[in-house]
Amino acid sequence: MNKNTNILEFKKERKIRNGLFLLVIGLAAIIGSGYPAWFDGLPVWVLPLFGWGCFLPGLWVLFGMSTHRFNRKLGTVTSIRGVIIPFKGSKRPTSDFRTVVIYKERQSESRSRGTPASSELKDRRFYYIYPVKLVCEDDPPEIKLINLLDDSNRGLDSFKNLREHGVKLHELEKERKMNGGASLTIGKPRNHAKALEMGQKVADFLDIRLCDLGVRK
Repeated sequence: MNKNTNILEFKKERKIRNGLFLLVIGLAAIIGSGYPAWFDGLPVWVLPLFGWGCFLPGLWVLFGMSTHRFNRKLGTVTSIRGVIIPFKGSKRPTSDFRTVVIYKERQSESRSRGTPASSELKDRRFYYIYPVKLVCEDDPPEIKLINLLDDSNRGLDSFKNLREHGVKLHELEKERKMNGGASLTIGKPRNHAKALEMGQKVADFLDIRLCDLGVRK
């Protein structure tokens, strides 16, 4: 956060431990791919694929930067991305945005046991993230999700509605980009309280509406 009352800034948090772990595992696999005799019977493409699949995400987690800076005087929001040094940036007028929307998205991950050649997987782990987005509509279609979930008395119906609505939201984002009104994601916290705090700060700073879809089960 910036102490200047006319500036509101959000930066990506660096997870050093996770980044180092991915970098070391990826680098070890990449180096190991140069010694095929050590991995007799393993297809030659497995280690490079596994190595780069860990190394590149680790590089982003450890050194990646993602900053969104709101300037009240200029009426702009500047987004900067990069790895070690910024290489991509964009600037948009804050007047483009009418609503802050907090989403709830289900994620999953699984980890392999033993060597990269092992096909045995640990139990899949599910968790949620809460993306905070700025959208250009005063009454965004995302709000309809609340009614869909409220009308679903059974879990199966709720998941079905979520899946169908997810497809519609994807199509909506494509339409927004085509019409020059793409949404802007300023963060993806794993904690709803952090997402709500972030969304409320942006809504208050820009004096726009906040729509919280992350409170639903």
